[in-house]
Amino acid sequence: MNKHIADDDAAAASAQTDPDQADVSAQLLAAQLRTLRAQISPHFLYNALNAVAAIIPMDPHRARELLLDFADFTRYTLRHEADTVPLAEELTAVEHYVELERARFAQRLRISLQIAPEVLNAPIPHLSLQPLVENAVQHGLGSTAEGVNVLITAADEGTHVLVSVEDDGPGTDPARLEQLLAGEVQDKDTHIGLRNVDLRLRSIYGPSGGLTCETAPGAGMRAWFRVPKFHAPLIDHHTAFRGSR
Repeated sequence: MNKHIADDDAAAASAQTDPDQADVSAQLLAAQLRTLRAQISPHFLYNALNAVAAIIPMDPHRARELLLDFADFTRYTLRHEADTVPLAEELTAVEHYVELERARFAQRLRISLQIAPEVLNAPIPHLSLQPLVENAVQHGLGSTAEGVNVLITAADEGTHVLVSVEDDGPGTDPARLEQLLAGEVQDKDTHIGLRNVDLRLRSIYGPSGGLTCETAPGAGMRAWFRVPKFHAPLIDHHTAFRGSR
């Protein structure tokens, strides 16, 4: 069941000139600030470092590798000097994140990739893919002892790239998810990463360039978006951030 996020939620580019879009622009900025503050949650930090500490006595070499993954992932998530990065860079961040989660969940977390080589240099928004993977991992592993399978794909569609994350977890009520993505309700248990990704996508690519989610209870979830291989950003986010300080 497709749940397309409503177009009237964040036409951020026109917000600069249309007073009626001021509230949308404020929502977008708030989402960006939440993203910056929560790129690495305290819960994730605690669990990742505890997992490394537990491995040190048994396998110091593996623990060292995980600390390097942690450092590289932290460095990547805290950077925000560019709206977009090559897909390959985002995939590297995903790899670091997955290695840290595998230190905790081992074989319960199963990741597959289907990436078209020709799209590795395509620009995608910074931290647009990793939150989708994190959402799949958190909700999949939090609901079953059997683990979760996550499939990450990036396909060449001519002028665009299709990026998708699919899991076989418990799924969710599509009506509830639509409300969460539209900002009509808030839930700490949390698909807020999906909403932040959607807002940032449409702030860069326009109202039709957002996130699409397909889900149902017991049927897993698929979240995907299309981005052009070449684009000019609609908003200078860094000017907005500097002006908000």
